[in-house]
Parts: sequence; structure tokens; C-alpha cells
Amino acid sequence: MKDHFVNPTEKDLSDAESASKGYDNPSFQHDEDLEQSDQLKTKKKTKENKPEKKVVGVFELFRYADWLDILLMVVGLIAAAANGTGLPLMIIVFGDMTNSFVLSGVNSNASKDTSVNSSICPSIPGIDIEAEMTKFAYYYVGIGFAVLILSMIQVWTFLVAATRQSARIRQKFFFAVLHQEMAWFDSTQIGTLNTRLTDDINTIHEGIGDKICIFVQFFATFLAGIIIGFIHGWKLTLVILSVSPLLAASAAVWSTLLASLTAKELSAYAKAGAVAEEILTAIRTVVAFNGQQKALAKYDANLELARSVGVKKSITTNVSLGVSQFLIFGSYALAFWYGTKLTAEEKENYDIGHVLIVFFSVLVGAFSLGQAAPNLESVSNARGAAYEVYRIINKKRLIDSSSKEGYKPDKLIGEIEFRNIHFSYPSRPDVKILKGLNLKVQTGKTIALVGASGCGKSTSVQLLQRFYDPDQGEVTLDGQDIRALNVKWLRENIGIVSQEPVLFATTIAENIRYGREDISDAEIEKAAKEANAFDFISRLPDKFNTMVGERGAQLSGGQKQRIAIARALARNPKILLLDEATSALDTQSESIVQAALDKTRHEDLDYFQEE
Repeated sequence: MKDHFVNPTEKDLSDAESASKGYDNPSFQHDEDLEQSDQLKTKKKTKENKPEKKVVGVFELFRYADWLDILLMVVGLIAAAANGTGLPLMIIVFGDMTNSFVLSGVNSNASKDTSVNSSICPSIPGIDIEAEMTKFAYYYVGIGFAVLILSMIQVWTFLVAATRQSARIRQKFFFAVLHQEMAWFDSTQIGTLNTRLTDDINTIHEGIGDKICIFVQFFATFLAGIIIGFIHGWKLTLVILSVSPLLAASAAVWSTLLASLTAKELSAYAKAGAVAEEILTAIRTVVAFNGQQKALAKYDANLELARSVGVKKSITTNVSLGVSQFLIFGSYALAFWYGTKLTAEEKENYDIGHVLIVFFSVLVGAFSLGQAAPNLESVSNARGAAYEVYRIINKKRLIDSSSKEGYKPDKLIGEIEFRNIHFSYPSRPDVKILKGLNLKVQTGKTIALVGASGCGKSTSVQLLQRFYDPDQGEVTLDGQDIRALNVKWLRENIGIVSQEPVLFATTIAENIRYGREDISDAEIEKAAKEANAFDFISRLPDKFNTMVGERGAQLSGGQKQRIAIARALARNPKILLLDEATSALDTQSESIVQAALDKTRHEDLDYFQEE
């Protein structure tokens, strides 16, 4: 095993030794004033150059649907369209039934019998009213049963398809986030990612779910109503439809404005959520310094933008719906007036049944168009939410640990060399961290990087892990540029212990198993012994099955650090990096952890340590 071990806490390495070995390198330069100034400039530029929020196309929402999802949605759309014709068909039945009543009344008057009741209706000449009503009742029952079945089919198919797609989107989004390069995380608020993973994808789920089939149902009702209206009375239909262009125009403008405002609103709430998460994560510090009011002020400031956009969105929605309703009711008044006129002037073409069929068909169609519009709000919201989610999923990763590309050497010796490295973080391109760093590490050696805070020690470690690529120069492993190596293979051969180890809210065994997925229980115990962690773990009630709590809160700093060392050793790394692994510990814990680190040293282990 060939390992390199990096830790910034090697206290017995003198300045003279570091200088003689070339670690007091002039490339480790740090200018705090320049760094702070650059951060302010970067924030200002980011604010000034902030791109305007966009939305995806309607069909783009379904980009992650597979053949089964498409089949379900097609079936749902057909069912929704058929369901939408139910009400207009019922209106035809209603119109014919009305004509039957009128005809029975006319015949009754013709026979001069003014005391017609149910007992003598069947004997009215020219019509069997009881048989007619029974027939219409059957029609109503048939239409009602069909609507029941079709409604169940349309909602079920779309909800199943939407659930499958949203689950797939969550998986792809989380996968994309986990495999982004570190430079991307430097410029991205973690809290916004949580918001996108929950709220935004829920919004997408709602937009691609049953709201679409409900919209299709109402739109089918609108089309069926218009067609029936033209068949039974085209003149009256045209008059009622004269206001339709205004209705369509108002709906189009409303939908466009709503999509844009929704995207801005979601972005504002995502920022506010990130602030809240940051505050709650450090709640002990906030309370200790009486910072509650300041935290509230910071959160309220981020909510102000969301409030402003939300007010604009509400006003736009209400005004648009108000205009639509005004136009619809205006068409009703026009229809009653003109329908009465046609009945009087064109008795051969317009009777009471035809007028009612036309009026209610177009009326229901217009109402359905108004009811369909609110469902577009969910689709518009989904389009705005999907833009950022899909952009992250599709983002090309410059350093992709999931890629299978890259060379995987059969044997790793462990010779490391930094050749004329120049580097600045992508989030701070004007601040040079490394300037011409040259460093060669022989296999099996203990190496320490010593220098002031901010001089580039941790940066060198991250370059070796290929969290970033240098601006100039190259980092080689056994003479091979690490950019040519497979990223996953490279990191599998590197163990890392940081200043503040991160433990997950699971058992001790599972935390160690994060170092290597296929590790056995015996190997877990071996790694714990090598890290001087076995003794204290054995004294715990549940031993290796002990829950460590949120971020290892149930353990002391020294215990967490030793578990982190065991996790690093679990993968039997060829390169072991220690990034100030003992600097945050007290004297007693430091001595125990340092003993664990010393225990890992052997002749084929390169021990790379920074201070």
C-alpha cells in the first residue's frame, strides 16, 4: 500500500525543516484585504449580471417521461376529452326534453283540456310523455355513468404518470447535484438546492399531474359546446362567440405574466429558505450572541422581494379573472336578447329547445373555458420551477466523478508532484492562491505543509483530490497528469480526514462503511482499532450500532475524529490526506488522535500533513 498523508498539525516540523524541504514556498501567498475586496466585487457583479428567470416549454416538462408514462397520459387525455363531451351531450338531451314538454303543452291546448295532469298525459294526442321522460332518464343515467368511469380513468392515469416522472426527476436532480464539481458549490447556495429538491419538484408534479387532464376536459367541453351550438343555431352561436377573442387574449396575457412572476417568486423564496436554513443550523451561536433580531431582519429582507412579486402575481391573477368573468356574463345578456328575437322571427329554425341547446351549450363552453384557465396556473408554475431544476440536471460537469472516462492504472506507486501550479478559485478569479508551486512527494514519506492561514495548504490538498483543476501547471501521480485519470478511481485511492469531521446521523458502523461500501464487519473493527477508536466504541451500550446523532452530536470531538480516521482507513487508501486533523481538539483528545495517526504510519504509507 502506497499512501500519502497530509495534515496541518505537525507541530514538530520546524520552519528550518520546512524551508529546507521547499515547503516554505513563495507561491503560498495570502492577502486578506484583497480577498475581501474581491468578494465584494464578485457579489456586486453577480447582482448586476443576474440573468432573468426563464421557463421551459410545455412539452419540455415531460422530457423525463418513459413509454409507460406517455401511454398513461395518452389514455388519460382520451378519457378527459370524452369526459368533457358529457355535459354538452346532456344539454342536447335537456333541449329535446324541453321540446317534448312544450309539445305536450301545445297538444293539450289544442285539445282544449286545461286540466292536464300526470294521469291523462299518456293520452295526449301525438306524444307519449311518460315514455319520452323514461327515455331521457336513461340517457341521463348513461351519460352520468360514463362520466364517472372516464373521470376515474383520467385522474388515475395522470397521477400515476406524474408520480413516476417526479420521482425520476428527484433522482436525476440529486444525482446531478452530488456529482457537480466543487467550484459549482462555491457559487451556489445550498439552501436553494433543498428548496428545488422539495418545493420546486412538487410544483412540477402538480403541473404535470391531473391539472392537465382537467384542463383538457374543460377544453373539450368548450369545443363540444361550440360545435353543438353551430349545429343547432349558428347565428345565435356567432353572436355569443363575438366576445371569445377578448376572452382568449386575456387568458394568453395572464398565462404569460403568471409564468414569469412565478419563476421570480420561487427564486425569492428559495433564497429566503437558504437564509433560514443557515440560521437554524447555527441556532446555538445565534442565541448565544442574542442575534435573533438580526437573524429575523435578514430573513425578512429576503422575504420582501418574494412578497413584492407575490403581490404583483395576485393582482395580475385577480384582474385577469375579473375581466374574464365580466366578458362571460356580458355574453349571457347578449344571448338572451338575441335568442328571444330569433325565436320570434325565425320560428321554423329556432324553437325553445334549439335556443336552450345553443344558449346552454355555448354558455357551458364559455364557463368551461374560464374554468380551464386556472389549471393553466399549475402548468405555468411548473414551467417556471422546471427551468432551474432541468438546468442543473443538464449542466455539463467539468469534473465528473460519475464518468467512466479516464485512465485506471493497474498499480499505484504513490509518487506525487506539483509542477508550476497557478491557481485561483473560480468564485474569486482575481485572487491568486498559488503562484508557481513546485513540490515533489516520494512514496512512503511523511510530508507536512506549514504556513499561515490562507496560504494555500488546503487548496493543495483539494487539487490533489481533483476538486478543482489548476489554472496553469499540472499535478501528477506516478508521472501521470491526474486530469487524465478516472476521477472516481483517483478518489477511491485517497483517504481524507479534515479538521472538523462530518459524521452522518446513523450508526458508527455505517459511518465507517462510507469509506468503502463492500467492507465487512471484521474490517470495520480492524479500521477502528487502527484509529484507536475500538476501545471507546466497545464501551458504548450498542457498540458499533450506536447512533451518533445529528452530525455526530452524541460523540466528543476526539471520538468523532477517530471515527473519521477509521473511515479513511477503511478503504485502505493509497494516499492519505490530513487537513488539520487535530487542530480543533483539546490536549488530551489531540494526543489520542495523534497516536492513532502515528499508528497508521508504515514504510509503504506516504503521510501528507499540513499545518
